[in-house]
Formats: sequence, structure tokens, C-alpha cells
Amino acid sequence: AERAAEAAGRARVRRPARSGVVALLLAALHATLATLSFDPTPHTGGDNAHYVLLARSLLEGHGYTDLYDPATPPHTQYPPVFPAIIALALLAGLRPWVGIKLVVLGFSAAAVALTYLWLRRRGSARTAFWVALVVAVSPGVLNQSHWELSDVPFWAFTMLALWGLERARAARHAAGHAAGVAGTVLAYFTRSAGLPLALAAAGWLALRRRWRAFAWLAVTFFPLAALWWLRAEAHGGVSYFQQFWWVNPYAPDLGRIGPADFFARILENDRRYLGDHLPVLLLGLEGRLLLPFGIALAVLATLGWAARLRRPGVAEFFLPLYAGLLLAWPPVWSGERFLLPILPILLANAGEALTRMARRIGPRAAHWAAPGAACLLLAAGLPALAAGVQIGTTCTRLYLRGEPYACLTQEWRDFFELAEWSRRALPDGAVVLSRKPRLFYVLSGH
Repeated sequence: AERAAEAAGRARVRRPARSGVVALLLAALHATLATLSFDPTPHTGGDNAHYVLLARSLLEGHGYTDLYDPATPPHTQYPPVFPAIIALALLAGLRPWVGIKLVVLGFSAAAVALTYLWLRRRGSARTAFWVALVVAVSPGVLNQSHWELSDVPFWAFTMLALWGLERARAARHAAGHAAGVAGTVLAYFTRSAGLPLALAAAGWLALRRRWRAFAWLAVTFFPLAALWWLRAEAHGGVSYFQQFWWVNPYAPDLGRIGPADFFARILENDRRYLGDHLPVLLLGLEGRLLLPFGIALAVLATLGWAARLRRPGVAEFFLPLYAGLLLAWPPVWSGERFLLPILPILLANAGEALTRMARRIGPRAAHWAAPGAACLLLAAGLPALAAGVQIGTTCTRLYLRGEPYACLTQEWRDFFELAEWSRRALPDGAVVLSRKPRLFYVLSGH
């Protein structure tokens, strides 16, 4: 009995060590592929410039304000964690845009490692490895790893929360609870879409009677969230909650949606995410013929999720809440990047359901069902992965030659070059009207 206890103790020590090594190897593989497919071209959306401006506002002592607007109003839309991360990067000497892209790439590698560690705690080592491998090398995930946006850090903090709370699931592990609470709070204040994670964590902790950890979450998340909401109300800012009910947040004059519009929105988002965004994220492929692939994966993931409801974890609460949010918000906001936090959950649930179905055929089929499906996904995404590496190496080579905008269309190259020219040519105090005012201000100072 004593020898058995000693062996079990040694196994518990070896398992975290092996898990850590595998997690680091997967993160290194992801970072290597992300570096090869790295695109130094700035994102043209404008949110990236807004994050930089908020970081500069913090560093220059202006508070949390919109510097690009001549009235410099207080900012009330984007939570402050990602701008604070950029501010720290600027203090460390990194500069837009490549420096910020490298920070995001680091968060992407950390998210892959945390994905494996969470899955390893949640189930078998085989499932954890194959799911994390698919996530690490998926063309769409690699594409997201170099954009200077908050979605990848949000994914990393979400996986930190899931890993920490899963670690504390079997035993009342104080470090696990602390990591879970910290990840939850950081995720919400990175993206407001982290609210489903906060609700899921609070509900799970209350269900499992983890009152001390629930108290940690309550005293950190709820007061800060209330202060953030009161700030928006005090300054008359437009919140995401208000925009949620508009027909189109970019055209407020179209008004608010009704019940029929809301139902049509859910159907449209369902088609977009299953037929467009999920195939692009996993395979780098587009086309109407891929809708059956997305539906099949969603059905398998739902079956796997339902089977886990017998003993649910935080992920089982988080998945329907977050997926419901994606289906209910304006379709103009839909995109591959919003699937990142639930992609590992979908793949793990689908793999478990597929294994159970294959078990009816025989043990050998059950043993190879999930690895075989993962290999098919990897093979299907290989052409897009190779194309991404080719584009990334080409754009990086041109960037190093002194052509920072070579991989943009001519219209966007003109825009960036004009903004840089205006910094030298326009007088101090000049005010510019632009369709992309945040990008223009970052480059021009006007």
C-alpha cells in the first residue's frame, strides 16, 4: 500500500511536468508558424489605432480619452486592459505596428498552451493533444495571431480562466481559483463579450459551493464592472448594450430591431458562423459547400456538450452563453476572431461525441476516431497554411526593404502615405475629416 501511494505521488508529479513540456512544444510550434505567416502590414479596421490612442492617452496623463476627436471626450466603449497592455509595450520600447503585433503573437502562443493545459485537466491526454494541435496550426487561427486587436488576448485570458477553474474542480485548489478569477476579470475588461464567462464562472462557483472563490470574483468583478457602466452613463457614451439593439451599429438612423428582426438576425448569424467563419478559421476555406461541414461540427459539439451536463464545468455554462451572444448580436459584427474563445470547446466536445459514436463499431475505431478526424482537418487546412506562410514571408521581406505598406491595396497605400505626408505638410492645429479618423490621427497627429 505504501509503495502504491508513493507511485501515485510520483505520477502526480510527473503528469504536470509532462503536460507543461507538451504545452510549451505546442506553443513553440504555433509561434513558429505564426512567425512564418507574420504580416507586418497594419490592420485597416481602425480599432487597432483606437487602442494605440487610448494607450498614449494613459501614458501622456490625459486619462482614458479619445485623442483623435478635437473635443477629446472620455472613452466609454473599449474596456481598458488591452490599451493598458499596449501602454506597457510602448513603455518597453515597442512601437506600432509590428511591436504590438508581436505582443499579440505572444498572447496567441500562450492561448495555445493554456488550451492544452485546460483540456489535459478536463479529459484524456490524447484528446487534449489533438485538439490543441488543430488549434495551433489552423490557418485562420494563425491569421488572427498577427493582428493588433484585442481578440487574441481575450482568448488567452478566457483559457486562463477555464484552466484555473478546471484545476480547482477536483479539489479546492486556491491557486486554481485565483487563476480562474483573474482570467475572468481580465477577459471581461479586455472585451465586453467576456460577460458570459463571468456569469458562467459565478454560476459554477455558486453551484459547487465554492463560496470563498465566489467572494473573490464578487469583490473584484462586480464593483469594477459597475464602475465601468457608471462611467459610460455619466459621460453619455454609447455602450455595446445600446448598439446591440440597433439594426446596424454603423448606421444608427436605421433604428432598433423588432422581434421578427431579432429572429432573422439569429438565422443570418447562424449561417455566417457555420458556413463562413468556422470553415475559414479551421481550414482557411470559403464557399457555400462548406456549410454542411460547419453544421456537422456543430451537431457533434452539441452532442458532446449534452453528455457533459451530467457533471458540468465552467465551459459547459460558458459555451451556450457565449454562442448565444454571437448569434444574437448584429451580423455586421460577425467574424472568425470572435470564435477563438470557444473553438477549443467545440473541437473537444465534437471529438468526444465522435469517439462515443465510433465505440459502437469497436474499440479500435473509438481509439482512432478523434485522431483520424484531427488529421483530416490538418490535411484540409494545409494548402491555406502554405499560402499564409508564402504571403507572410513575402510581406515581411518587402517590409524589411523599407516598404511598410506593400501588401495593401493601392487605395490603402495612398491613405497611409497621405496621412504620413500630412504630419509634415499641414500646420499645427489643423483638423482633418476622414472616413478613418483614428488611423489618420495615429499616423498624422492631426
